[in-house]
Amino acid sequence: MNSRRLVIGLLLVGLFIGLGSGSAGAADDGRSGALAAADAQILAQVREHSELMANLEYLSDEIGARLTGSPQLKQANDWTADMFRKYGLTNVHLEPWTIAHGWTRGTASARILSPAEHPLTIASAGWSPSTLGTVRGPVVYVDALTKEGLEKFRGGLKGAIVIYQEPDSLSPPRPQDPNTVRPMQAPPPFPGQPPAPSPFAALQEFGRLRSAFFQQEGVGAVLRDSGKPHALLNMTDISPEPFNIGAVPTAFITGEGYRMIFRMLKHGPVQLELSIANSFSDKPVEVYNTVAEIRGSEKPDEVVMLGAHLDSWDLGTGSTDNGTGSMAVLEAARALVKSGVQPRRTIRFVLFSGEEEGLCGSVKYVEMHRDALNKISGILVHDTGTGRVTSIGLHDNYQDREIVDQVVAPLHELKLLEASMIRQGGTDHKSFDDVGVPGFWTVQDFAEYRLTHHSQSDTFDKVWKDDINQGAQVLAAWAYNTAELPGMLPRRPAPQKPAETNSAAAPTVPLAPDPITDMDTKILAQVKADLPELKANLQYLTDHIGPRLTGSPQLDRASHWTEERFKEAGLANAHLEPWQIPNAWTRGASTARITKPVEQTLTVATAGWSPGTQGPLRGPVVGLDVTSAEDLQPYKGKLAGALVLVGKPVEMIAPGNPLFTPWGDETIPVALPKSDKPINYTAYFKARRELVKFLGNEHVGAILLGSEKWYGLMNMSVTSTDYLPAVAPTAYMARENYTLLWRLLEGGPVEAEVNLNGTLSGKPVEVYNTVAEIRGTQKPDEVVIIGGHLDSWDLGTGATDNGTGAMAVLEAARALQKLGVKPARTIRFVLFTGEEQGLNGSKAYVQAHRAELPKISGVLIDDSGTGKVLTIGLMANYGARETIDHALYPLAKGVGFAEPSLRIEGGSDHVPFDEAGVPAFWCVQDGVDYDKTHHSQADTLDRARWDDLAEGAQVLAVFAYNVAQLPEMLPRKPAKAPAVAAK
Repeated sequence: MNSRRLVIGLLLVGLFIGLGSGSAGAADDGRSGALAAADAQILAQVREHSELMANLEYLSDEIGARLTGSPQLKQANDWTADMFRKYGLTNVHLEPWTIAHGWTRGTASARILSPAEHPLTIASAGWSPSTLGTVRGPVVYVDALTKEGLEKFRGGLKGAIVIYQEPDSLSPPRPQDPNTVRPMQAPPPFPGQPPAPSPFAALQEFGRLRSAFFQQEGVGAVLRDSGKPHALLNMTDISPEPFNIGAVPTAFITGEGYRMIFRMLKHGPVQLELSIANSFSDKPVEVYNTVAEIRGSEKPDEVVMLGAHLDSWDLGTGSTDNGTGSMAVLEAARALVKSGVQPRRTIRFVLFSGEEEGLCGSVKYVEMHRDALNKISGILVHDTGTGRVTSIGLHDNYQDREIVDQVVAPLHELKLLEASMIRQGGTDHKSFDDVGVPGFWTVQDFAEYRLTHHSQSDTFDKVWKDDINQGAQVLAAWAYNTAELPGMLPRRPAPQKPAETNSAAAPTVPLAPDPITDMDTKILAQVKADLPELKANLQYLTDHIGPRLTGSPQLDRASHWTEERFKEAGLANAHLEPWQIPNAWTRGASTARITKPVEQTLTVATAGWSPGTQGPLRGPVVGLDVTSAEDLQPYKGKLAGALVLVGKPVEMIAPGNPLFTPWGDETIPVALPKSDKPINYTAYFKARRELVKFLGNEHVGAILLGSEKWYGLMNMSVTSTDYLPAVAPTAYMARENYTLLWRLLEGGPVEAEVNLNGTLSGKPVEVYNTVAEIRGTQKPDEVVIIGGHLDSWDLGTGATDNGTGAMAVLEAARALQKLGVKPARTIRFVLFTGEEQGLNGSKAYVQAHRAELPKISGVLIDDSGTGKVLTIGLMANYGARETIDHALYPLAKGVGFAEPSLRIEGGSDHVPFDEAGVPAFWCVQDGVDYDKTHHSQADTLDRARWDDLAEGAQVLAVFAYNVAQLPEMLPRKPAKAPAVAAK
C-alpha cells in the first residue's frame, strides 16, 4: 500500500510537518473565508459565554417535569418565549394546539402477596386509568404474539394482573463500547418506488388488539417491565390514540421486581395486589409550541429550522429528555444573535410539545404550516440526551449528503464523524421528513441515556456540560451555514403511492425469493467453506514464494502462480498483462554505526531503488530540522559527504477505527504525526521535490530516514516512483537509533559510518498484472473489477501488505466460479504489481485499457491488511451511494457490514481508476496491527486473521456479483467542481 502512504513515510520523521491545512476526507466547501470566520465567532460565543447550563438548571429545578397538558409545560413555554425575547429574537410566539385529555399522575403501589410478601416499586403508565381501589388477583403471563395466540387466554383473565414481556437479563449490564460498529440499515426504496412497510406497524396493531382484548376480558391491571437496572423505572403512554384514556390500568414495574415475578411464576401461582389512582381533565386542553426567529437578510421567506421538544415525562425533571436539546436550541439562538451574524435565510427555532406521546407537537406544526412547507429548507433536531453530537443523521436524504458535508466542513474543531444515512423514528425531525422536508437529527454519544431515559434518574445532575455545549455549537453553526447556502436543500422525490386494493378480498401472496439475496447467501457460505484453501494459498505465497519486490524473480513467480490458480479454478481469459519498469532493484546487506562521540551499532535497511555507497562511507551526521523549502538555504554548500537525517522525530499517534475518525481527518491505518492540522498533499509533494533536488545538488553522502515504528520495526519505501536511482544512497533506520542520533547532535558533533548496498539492473524489466474473468451473460462488454496488489516490500514476506488482499481476490473468484454464477456483466479479477512504488501497475492497466474505461461499472480494491472489512469507501462518489447501499445491504446481516463511507483515501490501486472517472472504491478495514506490520519485517503469515480475511473475500465476491447484476452501471462522479445546493 503506497502513494499517500509514501508521503506519510517521510512526514513520520517531521519533514515539512508545518505543511498543514487542506482536508483528506471532506470535500472542499468552495466558499469564501467569511463563512469560516462567522463559524469561529459562533463557536467562540458558545465556548466562552454559554448560558445553557444556567438555563437548564432553571428549567429542571425551578419548573421541573413538563408533562404535555400540565401547568409546568405551559410555564416552560412562557419562560422560553421570554428568554428568546431577552436574547433579541423576533416573531416570538406560542402556537396552540389541543389535546383530548390532560392527565395527572396520582399514587401507585403494589406488593406480592404469595408465595411470599414482597413490596414492589411501580409507577402508573401515562394516560392510564385508575384501578377500582385496591385490586388483588393472580398474575398471568400472556405470551401471545398473534391474534390466534390470544384466544387460548379467552375467559381466563377476569380480575387477573397480566404481564406479557419475556425479560432480558439485567446483569451483567451490556457493555457500551463507543466504537461498536453498527451494521447498516436496510436502504429505502429508490425514489419513485412505493414506500417500504413500517417495521413497527404490525407490532403497533397487535398492541392495540391486545389492549382491547384485555379490556374485553376484564383484566384487573397490566404490569410492564421497565427493562432497566438499579430499580429504575421506565415510562410511556398507553392510550389507543394520543391523549385518550387507556384501556386497562397499567403500570411500569422495576426490572428487578418484574424478574422476580417472572421467576416465581415458573414454580407456581403468584398473587399480587396493586392500586393506581390518576385523574383526567374533563375537557380538551390547549398546549403550545414555542417559536422564535432570526429574520433572513436576503431570503426571509425561506427558512432553516432548529428544533427540540420541551415536554418530558414526569418521573424525573426531564433534564436529558429533552431539557438538554431544548436548552441547546435556546443557546444556539443566543449565540447566533450575540455573534452578530446576518443569515441569508430566516432561522427558526421551535420547541415542540407532545413529543413523548408520539411526535404530536411537530405533527401539528406541520399541519398548521402545510402551505409554507415548500419554503422550509430543512430541520435539525436535538433529542438524544446529554452526550456530545458525533454526527448528523440524514434519515435517508441521500440527495443532501454532499451539501451537508460542505456545511460541516468548517467545523473541524467539533470533531464530527461522517454524516450518516441512519433513520431515527423517535424524534420530531421525522414529522417534517414524512412530508418531504429534509429532516435531520443529531447522532450523539449515549452517555447515560439508557439509564436516564424516561426514568426517575433524568435529573440535572446527569447533564454533561462540555458535551451539551458542543451540541449547541453544532446546532448554531449548522443552521447558519445551511441558511447561507446558495439554494435550499434538495428534496427527496416523494414515494409512489401504492395502488388501492380491497385488502379483505385480496389473498396474501407470499413474496417470491429474491434470486440475488439467495445467491449472496450461497456466496457467503462458499467462501466460509473454502477457508482451508484460502489459508493454504496465502501460506504458499508468503512462505514458499516469499517477498515480491516489483521486478524480482519472486514476483514473476507469483504472477505465473496466480495465473495458474485462476485457470485451475475454471476462470475465463486468465492471462498476464505485461508492463515495463526502467530498472529492477536488488537489496544488499547494509550496516551502520556511530563512530563519534560513542561507538554504537545502528540498524538500517537500504531504501528501495537506492544505489549503494560503494563500500563503507564515513562522514559527519547533519540533522535537517526544516518546516519549509526556504529553511534549506542555510545548509547550502555544507552537506557534501554528510550523512543527513531528514526530519526531527515527532510524537506519533496510533491509528484509530476509521469509522470513528472525525470527518476530514486521515484514516490511513498507520501511525501519524501528532498535529492539529490535516496534511496538505499538494504542498507536501512540491516541498519534497525541492528537497530531493537540493540534496542531490549538495552531493550528500547518504540520506537517513527514521522508521515511525518502535521496538526495532523498520519501514520501507522509495524516494521516487519511477524506478530510477535515488539521488543519493538512502536508508531507513530503526526509530530508537534515529532518536539517539538526534539526542547526540544536541550535545555536539556526531560522526558515523554507513555501508549501504543496493543494485539496479541497468535495463528495463517486464512485470505483469494477473487478470482473469467470469464472463457476463447479458452485457459482457460491461465490467466490474475487484483487485488487490500482488507485489510487496521485502523486509517481511508481504503477508498483510498485500498477500491478504491478493488471496481474498483469488478466493472471491474461486467461490463465484464454484457456484456457477451467471452474472449479467463480466466480473474481472486483477492482481496488480508495482503498487508499492506508486500504484504503477494499476496506472499501466488504466492506460492500456483506456478505450474500455467507459464500460467499467466499478472497481473495489482490498489493500489494508488482515483486519475486518468494516465497509467500503466510495471516494466522494455521492451519486453512487444509494445504489451501493442497495447492492451491499445483504452484507449487513452476513458480516455486520457498516454503511458505506464517502471518504477519500489515496494509497491504493483504486486511485488511478478514480482519477480516470471510473467509480473506484476501497475496503475500509479495522487497522488491527497494520501500523506495525506495514512495510516492516513483521509482515509475515503469523499476523493473518483468518476469519476476518475470509469476510474480506465474502465482501469482494458479493460486491462483484451484486454490482454486476444492477440494472444500470454505477453512477460516475461529475467531471466538475463539487455540487452546491439546488436553487
